[in-house]
Amino acid sequence: MSVCEKVQQTLIADWRGLGLVNNSVSHAKWLACAALIMLWFTGACAKAPHEGQQAAEKAVQQARNVGAQTYLPEDFNALEAKLESAKEEISAQYKLSEFRRDYSRANSLLAETQAEGGRIIAEAQKRKEDAKAAALQEREQAEEAVHEVRELVERTEKTTESPLGKVPDELKAEAGELNRTLAEVETAIEADNHLVAKNKAKAVQEKSHKLQSEVQERAQKRGP
Repeated sequence: MSVCEKVQQTLIADWRGLGLVNNSVSHAKWLACAALIMLWFTGACAKAPHEGQQAAEKAVQQARNVGAQTYLPEDFNALEAKLESAKEEISAQYKLSEFRRDYSRANSLLAETQAEGGRIIAEAQKRKEDAKAAALQEREQAEEAVHEVRELVERTEKTTESPLGKVPDELKAEAGELNRTLAEVETAIEADNHLVAKNKAKAVQEKSHKLQSEVQERAQKRGP
């Protein structure tokens, strides 16, 4: 039993002993006074918002799980900071005596964290899905670009009689490297690193176009 509960029970017992706690109208003022005192004790002896803290922590963790730190970094950092402020407030109040503790600010911060967390979770999930769709599209275009490079190299090799017109080994090596990068794109998509996958796929496309230009330029220089 807490100190506050003991004090409350003691007061009630004393009032009853004095005949102040009954249903008599003549004692209405005493009862009103008693109610105010009990209300004061209830507020002064507020308990730490453990359930509210757990709910807020859960919201932050869910936001982290959907990738909010990647798709909404500023909002997620602010969310974590608000939760930390609530924890610090709870800790500060806990250091006070039971009669002086007031968790109203902590409760407000925890409620804001939970509400803001819900918004961030929904928005991050949407951005994540959009990023995945964009990554898949970029991957498809990258695969087409790599296929075009491969065909161009093979065609150039077949139609060239002179060794001087052959595709240089370094260009062949770069073309082969594109396939390894495509594999990295697929790995990133499977790991839900859609922004990374998108950037890698774009890099593959740019490199493919560059290699095509180099192979075509070399073929033009050697002539028919």
